[in-house]
Amino acid sequence: MKKVIISTVLATSLAFAGSAFAAPNQYTATNSDTFWTISQKFGVPLADLMAANPQVNPQNIYAGLVIQLPGASTQKMSWEAKADAVIATGMTQLGTPYVFGGDTPNVAFDCSGFVQYAFNQNGFNLLHSSSILSQMGTPVSRSELRKGDLVFLQGTYTSGVSHVGIYIGNNKVLQASTYGGTREVKISTLFGTPYYDAHYWGARRIIN
Repeated sequence: MKKVIISTVLATSLAFAGSAFAAPNQYTATNSDTFWTISQKFGVPLADLMAANPQVNPQNIYAGLVIQLPGASTQKMSWEAKADAVIATGMTQLGTPYVFGGDTPNVAFDCSGFVQYAFNQNGFNLLHSSSILSQMGTPVSRSELRKGDLVFLQGTYTSGVSHVGIYIGNNKVLQASTYGGTREVKISTLFGTPYYDAHYWGARRIIN
C-alpha cells in the first residue's frame, strides 16, 4: 500500500514538474487570430512578435499554428511606443488594394497614402508624397534601421524617389505595393530581394 502511495505521489510530482517546465513562450493560434490580436492578448510589441516568428506568413495564421512569444521586454522608450502604434495601425490595413493616388482606409492606398494614414492616425502630420517624405527627418544607414523608419525606393515608375514603406524590423517592410504579383498593403522582405536591392534609395527617421 505504501509503495502505491509513493508511486502515486511521485507520478503526480513528475507530472507537475513536466507542466511547470512546459514552454511558457508559445501560443497555439485560432482561426480568428492575427499578429495584432496575439500581441494585444499577451501585451507584447507587435514588431517583436513578428521578429520572433520570421517563418510565419502574417496573412496566413490558422488554428493550430504555434506562435513563439518574445521574452519579457524592458519598458519601452517613447520612440518605440510611437513606432509600435504606427505599425499596429498599418497592420489593420493588410490586404487593402493598391490604387495610385489612394488614401482611404479599407478602400484603396498607394504607397505614400498608406504611410500618411498610418502615421497621421498617431499624431503626425505627413503629406501624401514619397518625394517630400524623403526630405523629412534624418537619414539612416542600412545597419542602423529600426522599426518605424521610412524606407524609400527610386526609379520604380519615374526617376528619383518614387516609393515609400515602413520598416518594421527583421528586414521586413510594411507597404502598399504592386511588386510581387499582388497590388495591396502587405509585408515584404527588403534587403536580399533583387528588385528592392536595385531600387533602394535610403531611409529616413521621423520617429524620435
